[in-house]
Amino acid sequence: MNAFGNRPTEAQLSEFRNRVRAHISEHAPAIEAREGHRAPKTTEQEAQLRAWFAGLFEAGFVGADWPVEYGGRVDHHPLHDRITSEEILRARAPRPIDQVNLAAHVLLHFGSEEQKRTLLPPIRRSEHVWCQLFSEPDAGSDIAAVRSRGVQQDDGGWLLDGQKIWITDGHWADMGLALIRTDPASSRHHGLSVFTVPLGADGVEIRPIRTIGDAIEVNEVFLTRVRIGADGLIGEVGQGWSIIMAGLDFERFGIGGNVILLELLIDDLVTVARHAHIDGVPALKFADVRQQVAELAVEVEVAKAFIDDYVERLISGDEQVGDGSIAKLSFAETYHRVAAYGAELAASATVVVNSDNAVRQAKQRLRECWLWSRAYTISGGSSEMMRNILAKRRLLLPSR
Repeated sequence: MNAFGNRPTEAQLSEFRNRVRAHISEHAPAIEAREGHRAPKTTEQEAQLRAWFAGLFEAGFVGADWPVEYGGRVDHHPLHDRITSEEILRARAPRPIDQVNLAAHVLLHFGSEEQKRTLLPPIRRSEHVWCQLFSEPDAGSDIAAVRSRGVQQDDGGWLLDGQKIWITDGHWADMGLALIRTDPASSRHHGLSVFTVPLGADGVEIRPIRTIGDAIEVNEVFLTRVRIGADGLIGEVGQGWSIIMAGLDFERFGIGGNVILLELLIDDLVTVARHAHIDGVPALKFADVRQQVAELAVEVEVAKAFIDDYVERLISGDEQVGDGSIAKLSFAETYHRVAAYGAELAASATVVVNSDNAVRQAKQRLRECWLWSRAYTISGGSSEMMRNILAKRRLLLPSR
């Protein structure tokens, strides 16, 4: 039984893939996607990215799962989303912003009709880039421990105070989706609410954080008596935990397309091993290098197999408890291991003077992927949190 209606035929999926490829070929900006370097560095790049994202919405390749009255397609199927993600990644074109997709999902499922009418069109036009104001200095992956507070005012509005950290794209985002504690006597999952926060509002201060990859991707965001109207509350007061969990749950489908990142990593690793030299000899001539590359290639195939199976179970409605955590763990940890070895090999191997420039590019990408790889083991729930979830929900182990 398909939980999403009739599954497209292979011919229909192939035709859709060809349309996506043609759109990318014609409209993708001349900005190569780089891991850990996704945010624009200039106003010109920002304009190009916004136009590119708006074009993907307009063409029906992004946001197709929305209700038709808000721009979605009647023939949408989750496999279309996966194909779009795969082709954008293969083309090394800038991929849509995860935080924007999550904000749209939250608005569609929990927002008022006025919030939908006001906030959804600017997302499709890429006038509003969103970020997630979840993590805090003492509440990283454990977002139930947030301490930023919201106090309701006599006019129904709110005053927000607190500090958020590791906020991806916060320095160029227009709007933030904030998880705030609105009941000062509450703890953990209780007493939390969700707000839409214009990042240009008085009292919002954004401090960019330069990463180890020498890029601005994440930020600190300080909220000091930020006034939010009553219409800035999403859902009901105290409903924050269930809203955010539903939003993060939506991200499960995005994991499927990420297997392409593993394929691209292995391709770069093999390119370096074949063409770069160690002590004047091609790296792949060494038995230990061949062994390590083969083992990592097998790990990638195992991760791909599980994630492929996981996506199919999601589509059919047969997901098992903990599947999402396994898929996330499998992708993040495999990505880190491949990138770490690739960076090590790239550092020890010498590029032959007359070799193709592709080898130099592969070495550079492996280094950047390694520097960014820890982010994948943290964002969306750290590997440690995923293992805790599996222990409790899948293995039913007791909590201490």
